[in-house]
Amino acid sequence: MELFEQFANWRFYILGAYPNGPLGGLFLNVSLAIVSIIIGLLIGIFLGLGRASCRRYIKYPSVLYIENVRSTPLLMIVFWFYFFLPVLGFHLPLFWSAVIPLSIYAGAYQAEIVRAGFMAVPRGQMDAALSTGMSRWQALLFVVLPQAFKMMVPSFVSFFNSQFKNTSVVYIIGIVELTQAGIIISQRKPDSIYAAYICMAIGFWVVCYTMSHFAQRLERKLGILDYESYKPEICREDLLLIPIPKAVKKVLISHK
Repeated sequence: MELFEQFANWRFYILGAYPNGPLGGLFLNVSLAIVSIIIGLLIGIFLGLGRASCRRYIKYPSVLYIENVRSTPLLMIVFWFYFFLPVLGFHLPLFWSAVIPLSIYAGAYQAEIVRAGFMAVPRGQMDAALSTGMSRWQALLFVVLPQAFKMMVPSFVSFFNSQFKNTSVVYIIGIVELTQAGIIISQRKPDSIYAAYICMAIGFWVVCYTMSHFAQRLERKLGILDYESYKPEICREDLLLIPIPKAVKKVLISHK
């Protein structure tokens, strides 16, 4: 019954205090994820190509950035920007205090997606494009990039799920996104705290499930994965660490 009562607060869960206040709730989580992924993609393109470079003065700074950011918890990056930037004299709106650390974090992970996408394109594609008279930039833009981007798109869609869930961290600096909205409602009615957290989980699940389903359909459409080789009924005995007992094996063979 308490869960159904929580559904009456759906507007606050989705939009926060809007229109009587700033936008928040689930809408803010999605907005933070989209904006940070777009900015992170711009960072990731330069870092991904930089890491694949043979020039050490380009490769090593890229590797240093990627490895350090990937090894640091997102919560720490959010804290550093929120508390240390004002000390340096930079005062940002609360929204951008969340977007910047999320973008820095996303850029490090998207750099690896970009690098993997470009490295998956055979070197002969670049050589063939150059042999037709294209410049290196033209070959990269019109020949290599379209092939690499096709392989990167499903990974970017899957990464959106991770980044969307990462946005829940920014509640710690006072942004009223979905997590903070649930906490506020649960504090008003401590007896319904479980129902409030279930509503929060439903909001995250709906978006993540939708994007996961979209990523699977996109992979099928692009033909990147051969789903026929991943049928659940196919098994590999050579991958088993514990041998199958003979009695069980006879039963399996008889069913075939």
